Parts: sequence; C-alpha cells; structure tokens
Amino acid sequence: MTKPTRPSRRRQWLVDRPLQLRFVRAVLLVVLVMGATAALGTYGALWFTLYSFELLKEAYIKALFSTILWTIVLELVVLIPLVSWLGIFLTHRVAGPLVRIRAALSQMAKGDFDIHLQLRKGDALMDLAEDINRLAEFLRRRSAS
Repeated sequence: MTKPTRPSRRRQWLVDRPLQLRFVRAVLLVVLVMGATAALGTYGALWFTLYSFELLKEAYIKALFSTILWTIVLELVVLIPLVSWLGIFLTHRVAGPLVRIRAALSQMAKGDFDIHLQLRKGDALMDLAEDINRLAEFLRRRSAS
C-alpha cells in the first residue's frame, strides 16, 4: 500500500536571500520614511501650536512631548520586526517558485526534458510553471520521435 503524497512544505523561509532581503529592505525604508514624515509633521505642528500660545514652558507639555517620543519609538520597535516578517512571508510565494523554475530551465538547457514543476497551493507564478511543463512535454515528445 502506497502512502499518499503530502503537498510540499516550506523547508526554509529564505529561498532566494538577495531577492527577499532586497524587498524587505525596500518595504522597511518606505515604512520608516512614512513613519518619520508623519511623526515629524505631527511633532512640528504640535510644537508650533504650543509655541504660538506660549505654552512650551509648562511641565505637562514637556511630559506630552516625552510621551509622543516614546510612543513613536515603541511603534517602531513593534513595526520593524512585523514588517520584516511580512516581507519575507510575502516574497516566499514568489522566491520559492523562482528557484524551482530556474532549476527546471537549467535542467532543460542541458537537454533533460523529463521534468514536471509542481508548486504549492497559493504560490505565485503558477501559470508560468504550467507553461514550462507544457514546453517540457512538447520537447520530450519531439526528442522521442
């Protein structure tokens, strides 16, 4: 009795390290720039308003600025790992299939057309993998005749 085959599982999260880390870096940069712009805008608007009414010398105003600063730092401490994990998770759906597709094309370039790409459910590039499977089948039949 044969065991039913399980769908393939992730063995590693960084399958194409340069691609995935480049994507995460770009997303983190966008998040940091947007966060810094929003924080500086809010901080500057608050400071200018308080300066206009000459309220900057009050103790509770200094506490308010300190609270704002620590809130921003806490948000960054939470957001940076979250955005990094999310970036790697999302790119894994593209990077994994790319690694398999490159290996299949390399095998086909050597003249071995006995391949069949099988991607996980939800992976990107499913259409491309199916096209490569059809091409391999066509070339396999053509070389056999």
